[in-house]
Amino acid sequence: MPLIDVIYPQGALSAPALKKLESTLWEKALKWEAIEANATSASVAWAYLDERPRQSVSAGGKPITQNIYRINVRVMVGFMDQVRIDGMARELTNAVLEADGSNGDASGPRVFCIIEEIPSGTWSVDGSTWTTVFTAKQLEINKTRIAAMENALAARPRIDVLASPV
Repeated sequence: MPLIDVIYPQGALSAPALKKLESTLWEKALKWEAIEANATSASVAWAYLDERPRQSVSAGGKPITQNIYRINVRVMVGFMDQVRIDGMARELTNAVLEADGSNGDASGPRVFCIIEEIPSGTWSVDGSTWTTVFTAKQLEINKTRIAAMENALAARPRIDVLASPV
């Protein structure tokens, strides 16, 4: 259930490149979350392709000399491990660089990919909170995997401290 933001400078990506990213990023992310790409998972796998004016993007306080990108992916905790995070970052980065079509000018990094794991119970869809286990059940994830999620969450429960008595 990824939420993907790709931020890039104006003119960096052609219309066909944007169309290709729009149609593939969500499936690549779901694959690394080990979620089947189907109508249900597609409905909650969103991608935002966010073009920024070139003058509002800089590196080290200087205007950019090559196209640079920021990919921010939010996933719910419990769906990823380090191997999956590494794979997702690599595959999404490669997809963006392929869409860019240039080799850059070797003046520095071109893509930052940040994968954030959102704690169970802090993700809401249309005003309803979706926990990790609820989400896994909605997406019809393997029952063994759901049980492992339940056990992991029980072992590390959320700490709630009230600001004042209710």
